[in-house]
Amino acid sequence: MTAGRIITLILTGLLSLTQPCQAQPPAPARIAIILDDIGYNRHNGERALRLPAAVTLAVIPFTPHARALAQQGHTQGRDILLHLPMASTDPERRLDDGGITPHQNEAEIRQRVQAAIAAVPHAVGLNNHMGSQITTDPDIMRWIMDEVRRTPLFFVDSMTNARSVARSTALDYRIPALRRDVFLDNSTDPAAIDRAFQRLLEKARQQGYAVAIGHPHGTTLTYLEQMLPKLREMNIELVAVSELATRHGQPLDKPIRLRDLTRWILALPTPAATHLNFSN
Repeated sequence: MTAGRIITLILTGLLSLTQPCQAQPPAPARIAIILDDIGYNRHNGERALRLPAAVTLAVIPFTPHARALAQQGHTQGRDILLHLPMASTDPERRLDDGGITPHQNEAEIRQRVQAAIAAVPHAVGLNNHMGSQITTDPDIMRWIMDEVRRTPLFFVDSMTNARSVARSTALDYRIPALRRDVFLDNSTDPAAIDRAFQRLLEKARQQGYAVAIGHPHGTTLTYLEQMLPKLREMNIELVAVSELATRHGQPLDKPIRLRDLTRWILALPTPAATHLNFSN
C-alpha cells in the first residue's frame, strides 16, 4: 500500500469521526383503547370487532350478547375486560344486573364479583362501569380486589370519580393496575371526539403511554375506523391494555412476588394471539 493510499484512509477515517451521528427516530408512544359497555348492542359490538385486534373490549356481564362478543373477541386474540357495574352517586343512573351497591354486605359483594367474572369468558382484566360511589369506598374496594386477585385479573380504574381509591387498593393487593387518562366520547360530536383523541396522543407522547376509554357509539366507531390506520405515520403504537398493565401497572417501590407475576403472565392471551357508561 502506497503512502498516499495510507494518508487517504487516515483522512477518510478522521472525516467520518467529525460527521454528526444520524439521529435515531424516537420510539413510538403507546396507546391502549378500551371500548366499554359491550354486550347490549350486537350490531355495534360486531362493528367494534372489526377494529384492530389491539382494541380492548370491556363487556358488561349478564347482557344479552356478553358471552358471544367476548368469545369472538378472544378468538381474534384481543383483550377482554369484565366491565363490572358499580353504583353511581347519581340516583338517576340505573345499575345494571349484578352490580355492586353500598347496601350489600361483604358476602354478597364477593359473590357478585365471582358471578360477574364467570359471566364474561376469557376476561384478563376488569374496569368499573359507572362506580363513582363504590370506587371511593375503601372497604368495598378491598372486598372486590381480594376476589379479583384470586382469578387473577389486572385492573383499570375508569376514573369516574377523582377521589377513587380503586387503583391504590388494587396495588395494595399486588394487582397490576392502570388508570384511564382520556374519555374519548363524553360528547359524541365528531369534533369533540377528535379533540379528546388528540389529548390522548399528547398524553402518550409526554409519558410514553396513555389509556383511553370510549364506547361503541356510531360516531366513535366511525372516528376510530378512520384514525387508527394513521397511527403509524404519527409514530404512535396501538397496543392491548394488558401490555401496558404488565409494563406500567406495578409501582417500583412495591416488590413483585414471582408467584404473582407468573399467575398474571399465564392469565394473559395465549401465544396464538396477535399480542399478548364513562360518566359516573
